[in-house]
Amino acid sequence: MPRPFAALGVTGYRPRQSASVAPHWRGETLMKKSIGDNEIPKGWGFERGLDLIKKSGFDGVELWLGDVPWFRMETTDSEVLALRRKVADAGLMVSNVSTGLHWKYPLSSPDAKTRQYAIRIVERQIETAHLLGTDAILVVTGLVTESVPYQDVYHRSVEAMKQLAPQAARAGVRIGCENCNAEQKFLLSPGEFRRFLKDVDEPSVGIHLDLGNIHETGFAEQWIEILGPYITRIHVKDVMKKRGHCCDSVYTNIFLGDNNWALIRAAMLKVGYDGWLVAEMERTYRFAPDQQFYDTSAALDRLIGGML
Repeated sequence: MPRPFAALGVTGYRPRQSASVAPHWRGETLMKKSIGDNEIPKGWGFERGLDLIKKSGFDGVELWLGDVPWFRMETTDSEVLALRRKVADAGLMVSNVSTGLHWKYPLSSPDAKTRQYAIRIVERQIETAHLLGTDAILVVTGLVTESVPYQDVYHRSVEAMKQLAPQAARAGVRIGCENCNAEQKFLLSPGEFRRFLKDVDEPSVGIHLDLGNIHETGFAEQWIEILGPYITRIHVKDVMKKRGHCCDSVYTNIFLGDNNWALIRAAMLKVGYDGWLVAEMERTYRFAPDQQFYDTSAALDRLIGGML
């Protein structure tokens, strides 16, 4: 049976616990570490990637629907359950289900057929999340462009979330709308995002907060304080915001960029967030790609433990 969303009170959302994975107590906070299967080095395969994720110290894996060869829209329920068994056999759990498909098929598209397929993508995320034993998905809600104005994107995004929320609630899954500020050009401030969630007005819809994506529109710690009760998961990466666009991406490993990690940690403690921290690495190591997993895991340990 779906669980009630009691965590929409004054503290952050508490994900399901698993007997097979012991969460980390560090100082004043209880958190678990995850990383996306889209970060697995090219050519490694799913099982070898899971082994690396476990050995480097992570507790879970974020599965990306449509972004990796082993997890596609056409992947059957039985194949999804097989993925779950492989994750469990590796001593891990699925932290959440994400997707990059909405960049191609936005929920805010003016084309009705595109919107219909975008809805189906979210429905499949909900279905697979339930099969995989996790209670959160990541969704990019809408894209503002020169030809698709902000007000239209806002209206369609609210409408889509209201349509999808009942199915998510029945499955015991929360929809985390990601803040992709610079790329999405939508919901650029924490006040805008909070108003959007209030207009949706569904307990099963919150924010999947990306700490790196805020670089042009504010400060991550302030987003955490304002949106704390709505946070479903947190993507962790750093950003070179003071130096402009560097190389092929402004994003980098945590502690290498300009985010204030001491203030970010303090904000997480203040709002009582003790859920998953999901690592993202936009730029990968040129050599020894597995080393980046170990380095990122160790950096997350220091963040969680306050050793900054």
